[in-house]
Amino acid sequence: MNDIILFLSQNEIWFYVILGGISIYLISKLFIAIALWRDAAFGMERDIAQRKFGTSLTFLILIFLLALSEFFLVSYSSSFMPDVAKLATPTIDLLASPTATLSFTPDTIAQSTLVTLTPTITQDGCIPGQLEWISPTQGGEVSDVVKLIGTVNIPNFGFYKYEYTEPGNPIWKTIAGGNVAKNEEEIGAWNTTQLIPGDYLLRLIVLDNQNIEFPACIVQVRVIIP
Repeated sequence: MNDIILFLSQNEIWFYVILGGISIYLISKLFIAIALWRDAAFGMERDIAQRKFGTSLTFLILIFLLALSEFFLVSYSSSFMPDVAKLATPTIDLLASPTATLSFTPDTIAQSTLVTLTPTITQDGCIPGQLEWISPTQGGEVSDVVKLIGTVNIPNFGFYKYEYTEPGNPIWKTIAGGNVAKNEEEIGAWNTTQLIPGDYLLRLIVLDNQNIEFPACIVQVRVIIP
């Protein structure tokens, strides 16, 4: 399913262009059929025109449904989740300030600003070989539709999900998830085309088969304009 959504997202514009061209052709055929139907003098001619009208209208409706399906899959792919029980996820204080005391000199102010721009994301929940991000990595830049690669392979594995938010925003938005363990392989995709360029936090959560949630593995990435 992720591969289908990825393909549709990457070719969204061409998909609409093709459907638009077909729609214009079908609309012209539809008006021709209406004209023939109106001008038909005999019953057989009227039946032929009616069949042409019905065929053109049917295909036009089909094109509309395809365009609607494309829009839904691309725009709302983040709402797709496996059919599993949802648990409340704890809010993690990702912006905890360092406890070191700084004097207010130009150098230390610059250092303090640097610390502020890089929140204390210690990735406490990341466990090599069990729960970790392979791509993107901490501080990486992403754009367009991103293939997410990672490892979710804990004992008694249940399912995983991945979410994102802006630094300082405690509300996480679920992208998708799965119930198959992964080992340094693609776990899904993230469509960033609708996001405002800037810094975002991306976290990977895994639960065992008893619905016990492990600490999240979090990385900070920057969404850029492709």
